Formats: sequence, C-alpha cells, structure tokens
Amino acid sequence: MKPSFEKLINSTGESFRCFDRSVLDSPVKWHRHPEMELTYIPRGTGSRIVGDSISSYSDHDLVLIGSQLPHTWSSDEFRDQRYDRHQAYVLQFHPEFLGCDFFQCGEMAEIAEMFHRARRGLFFPADVAIPIGLRLKGLIETEGASRLIGMLEILNLLSQYSDATELASELYRVSPSANANRESETRIQIVCDYIVNHLSDPELTHRDLAELVDMNPSAFSRFFKQSTGRTLSAYIGELRIGLACRLLADTDGSILAVCYQSGFANLSNFNRRFRQLRNMTPRDYRTRFRVSV
Repeated sequence: MKPSFEKLINSTGESFRCFDRSVLDSPVKWHRHPEMELTYIPRGTGSRIVGDSISSYSDHDLVLIGSQLPHTWSSDEFRDQRYDRHQAYVLQFHPEFLGCDFFQCGEMAEIAEMFHRARRGLFFPADVAIPIGLRLKGLIETEGASRLIGMLEILNLLSQYSDATELASELYRVSPSANANRESETRIQIVCDYIVNHLSDPELTHRDLAELVDMNPSAFSRFFKQSTGRTLSAYIGELRIGLACRLLADTDGSILAVCYQSGFANLSNFNRRFRQLRNMTPRDYRTRFRVSV
C-alpha cells in the first residue's frame, strides 16, 4: 500500500501546527507530507511504522519524522475503529517555514544536523521524551511570539541529544543525485549513488565499485569502511533489505519476486538476511505491515 499524501493547512495567523491528536475526527492512515513532525504519546501501546521500520511503542513515545517520510501509529486501544482517539501531542512544521536559509545559519547547525538525521525518523528515550512532551502540551495553548519561541526551544533541546535512534533503513536516507556534477562529488557519494541505482543487480561486485573510483580492491575496502562505518557487503545488504521492505509494503508481488527485485540471487539467502536485520520473515513483515495500516 503506497502512503497517501496529506495536505496540511495551518490555522490563520500560525506558521506551524501543534495539537492534541485525540480531538481530531479523522482516520489514522499510512501517509506522508512535506512537513516534519514531532509526535509524543504520553500513554498507550501499539505499532509504529516509520519508513520500513515496524516497531511496538509504549508510554512516552517520542519520534521526529523527516519531510516526506511515510509513517503511521496504530494504537491497540483503537484498532479497527474509524477514528483513533489516542492522545498524542503533535508538532508539524515545514523545514523552510522560517525561510530556506534560517536553519542553515551557524547558530542552528545542531538543529540542521538533527533534521538531516530525521530523514530516517528519530526515536528519543523516555528521559528525553517526558520533558519535551510537557513542553509540547503547553505549546498547544500558547499564542503569538511565545509560541514560535517555544517551538524553537523544543527543537534546540532535542538537538542536544545526539544518541537518538534512527528508525528507517539507510535506503530511506540515501537518495541518488543523477543530475549532480560528478566533478564536485566525493568518491563515497559516487559509490553510494551507484549502489542505490544498481541495487537490483545481483552481479554488483566489490571490484566494479573499486574500479568506479579508480582504487585497488583492498584500498577501496578500507576506504569504504572508514567512510560508512561498515563493510561493503553489510551496507549493500542493509539497502537491499530496505528495498525489499518497500516492495513488500507497496506491492502485491510474490516473496520470490521481491527477492529478485531486491538484488538477491536466491530465496534462502534473502530469507536469512531479512530475518537477521528485521527479526522476522518477509511474509511476517508484509502481514504485520498490512495489519498495522
């Protein structure tokens, strides 16, 4: 199921939205929007889907969602009901609502870095979530300049916490730059772009990538691990499983078809790698995704 596009409209005189989800008469669905979203759930349990990440959530769940990243929460209490009355404090804002360069100035460097990481979704632990949740609750009733200042204070506090957990796989973060000037790209950008564009090719080899950037294979291996923090095979495997998750969620193709479209040469290796990285089988992933949305 492809995520639906949601058009968000701010109230008159407001440049961003902040509200309690439980007061809205609208169904919860698998969706995306240009605005970033910070969601805090003070109490409750259920399933949370962010990109290709499916997780269970509980009290004090705090997640920052990047622009256009598909997401949904499905509460146990309101499952199968049209309207989800789950209490959640939600902050939604376009990353350029203060101008395209506001968050690029020096003082906003840490917030800009947090926005970059939020392209995969960021989960914050309870000790961070609880005080932020209280601020979000207060922000709902705040007006005027104090409202904007309060919102920026929330972002500043979150940006100080560098250990937030990224949720979606790396495939949701890496995007090919087909029109980029290759002379200005770094070697690792060239390699990563090439990998993304050839993920479905099971013949993608270490030697081919080394030759792409004019390096010998052993030097390339050291270079790649230093640049990405993982081996080439682990990196490609993570991206392929991320692609498989998208295909399982968005298409009705067979598990075997998804296996081949994701660049795996055989089903047994696909199932093994999928279980290693997602702690479930591809079939279980598809079933859980469809139950949750």
